[in-house]
Amino acid sequence: MKSFLQKYLWLIGMAIGAVGALFVWFCLPHQSQIDEMWWLVVKFAIFFAAVIGISFFPNKLKVGYLLAILPFFPFLMMIIPRASFYGIFGTLNTPAQGEMYTNLYLLCYPLIIMSVAFAHRIGGGKPGQSIKICVVGILMIFSGLLDLSFDIANGRALQETLDYAYHIIVLVGRPLTYKEGVVFCLVHFVVIAIVIALPLDKWLVQIGLVEETEADAADKEVKTATRKVTA
Repeated sequence: MKSFLQKYLWLIGMAIGAVGALFVWFCLPHQSQIDEMWWLVVKFAIFFAAVIGISFFPNKLKVGYLLAILPFFPFLMMIIPRASFYGIFGTLNTPAQGEMYTNLYLLCYPLIIMSVAFAHRIGGGKPGQSIKICVVGILMIFSGLLDLSFDIANGRALQETLDYAYHIIVLVGRPLTYKEGVVFCLVHFVVIAIVIALPLDKWLVQIGLVEETEADAADKEVKTATRKVTA
């Protein structure tokens, strides 16, 4: 039993957290008022299961830093589009609209990116990998992925043009059609793939910003862990 938990506790926690999150989203009311105590108990239990899944997740994967990028997808495709919808239409033509934009896009999301990269770094990650996490996170929001997801996340009919993608409008001079936005987004993901493939840590060693021993340390740990697993 002990050996089983050592191997699969992270997976059990992740599974309970994922199923529980779906239960909370689809079966419990979306409100701030707590009408039943068991709602709170269930939410805490699900949160704790997810914490266990994260805390015991295998951390010796060779390209494990790429998993740190995965949370950016639900943020950009569900959470932030929904927050934007209520923020935009709830504060339309008021000073609060600018405050909402500033807090959500200039503070919240960048801090999420940097928090993930910082956690990766203090957990033993390489400098180049932390840089890649940040660069990929920024490229994702500028790719138009959020704008393409805006109507879908909020249950609205797809608009013909991306009128609210101001960062794209200032770049190309006009709102893109939805199909053009898809192409624009896919091009960014090609750029993201190129960024991930760049040997940043080797370059940092070559220009003297990183000691070669530090750059090799993580690779040695991964190789040692791999040998133990396959032995």
